[in-house]
Amino acid sequence: MKKLFMLIIGFLMLSMAGVVHASDEKPWKIGILMWHETDHDEAALRGFKAGIELSGIPHTFDLQRAYSNEEKAKAFIRTWNNEKIDLICTIGTKATLWALEKATDIPIVFTSVTDPVTSGIANSWESQGRNVTGSSNWIDGKHKLKIFKEGIPHLKTLGVIYNPKNPVPVVEVEYARKQAQELGITLKEATIENVDQIENAISKLISQGIDALWVPIEVLVYHNMERVGRITQAAKLPVVSSSLEGIEVLAQGESVGMISVTVDYEALGRLCVPAVIEILTTGKDPKDIPITTLEHQRIIINANAADAIGYQIPPTFLAKASQVIRGFSGQKIIVGGTGDSQHLLSEIAKALEERLGGGEIEVPESIGSGGGIRAVAAGKIDLARVARPLKENETKLGLTYKCFAKSPVVFVIHPSVTGIEDLKSEDIIGIYSGKINVWGQLGGQDQKIYAITREVGDSCRIVLNKRIPGFKDITEPTAKVIYNTPEAVATLIRHKKTIGFLPMPMTIGKDLKILTVDGVYPSAENIRSGRYKLVVPFGIVYKGELKGLAQRFVNFLSSTEGKRLIAEYGAVPE
Repeated sequence: MKKLFMLIIGFLMLSMAGVVHASDEKPWKIGILMWHETDHDEAALRGFKAGIELSGIPHTFDLQRAYSNEEKAKAFIRTWNNEKIDLICTIGTKATLWALEKATDIPIVFTSVTDPVTSGIANSWESQGRNVTGSSNWIDGKHKLKIFKEGIPHLKTLGVIYNPKNPVPVVEVEYARKQAQELGITLKEATIENVDQIENAISKLISQGIDALWVPIEVLVYHNMERVGRITQAAKLPVVSSSLEGIEVLAQGESVGMISVTVDYEALGRLCVPAVIEILTTGKDPKDIPITTLEHQRIIINANAADAIGYQIPPTFLAKASQVIRGFSGQKIIVGGTGDSQHLLSEIAKALEERLGGGEIEVPESIGSGGGIRAVAAGKIDLARVARPLKENETKLGLTYKCFAKSPVVFVIHPSVTGIEDLKSEDIIGIYSGKINVWGQLGGQDQKIYAITREVGDSCRIVLNKRIPGFKDITEPTAKVIYNTPEAVATLIRHKKTIGFLPMPMTIGKDLKILTVDGVYPSAENIRSGRYKLVVPFGIVYKGELKGLAQRFVNFLSSTEGKRLIAEYGAVPE
């Protein structure tokens, strides 16, 4: 198997880039075909794009995602054929096979392909005989099995589960079948074609006396590791994997995979870049460029998975690991939903990540309270951030609501608007009905007032409808509707004569002035006493039983440190 280019990658990038920059040629057009969205393939994509950017060659990317859809993949390739683009980069085995079938006159460079020879992509590792070359994530089967045996010294019978219609694990298992005997390992195989067969297949393997279960590069299993764990954890059975995805911590439960032997996929994506540069800048035929592989593999150990089945990993094996996942390391949760608590929970997430020293808490852009609730009910996110309690129909979805803070809804203006410190309830009605349209009418400058509001159903607007007499009865509102809280903040900062209402935490650290309402400031004391009446509840919604990092995050909200942070951002902790 050919391993090259790593020593000459810098030279090729710099020298070829210089040749291209010296000419007036238009940028090379590179089509990128993604077959499916695994973490590995996304990492390879990042590495490839970063490598091309680093090379300095003029280029444009046309990234297309097929989402495992054959017709989409074919359509993308037809378009590239018609456009006569300069090169196609394929990520994954199936993407490469489709490109080879439909694009015979365009150079193809692949990455994240396990065995290009056995899968029919290339004739050999040295000379492909076709318009293709690239970088492979191949790891010798004997080497992989040897590492599994080091981590599980008593391993004599290894079960393996895979889909026989997927060429990637088929190749892995074929090689392992030939080499297992040399290591004193008997391989027991179970094939599946759909998700519902997973648990029964593993149970049959366990009945045959396996010492561990191996999950090769099989997306069908990786995306359903919780089903694997239901059987293996009850049986105290170690699980090993050919992919980091197989040992990642699950949102649905505890860790399942214990040992992974894999490659650095971002480095793998960069590894095929010299071939791209050589093809584009010198016209070299892809079939004359040997396929490359990475010299080193990564051993990842999930100590949490070992703990879950009471298994003691040999200390000498632990010392060899590239990474050991302990505690919350390797875990990731998504907290999605309303924009009202987005800034506050982002800061809380950062504080908890720093404290834990591991684990990732993502607080993405707003999709609204309702969007967060729907997403958590569907299992797409771990926690929903909401600015209202659950509705009756939502309580029937098996969801739990936990209020962690009360936030004042505040009226804010840009500091450049002078002479305005307080608004009476009737002033607010006047502004939002258009009867008051100049700041001078309220004691300020003689400038026009621009008001923004939120859509019907917004949590803050609901509070104003309830608490400010006449607000909901405005028949001809003049305010511009803004559909998410972060955009409302940006609008108020950008347009200096504008007034709007926001949850207090969204104003912290922003160049905005908070106004009192009817002479009452939105302080914690005034909120607790009920004097300041414009208050919205901040809550977290989740489905089922909280576990892992999700549980730790929710617990942190009610901890002393969590409450301190909530208070620092102008809300009142529960």
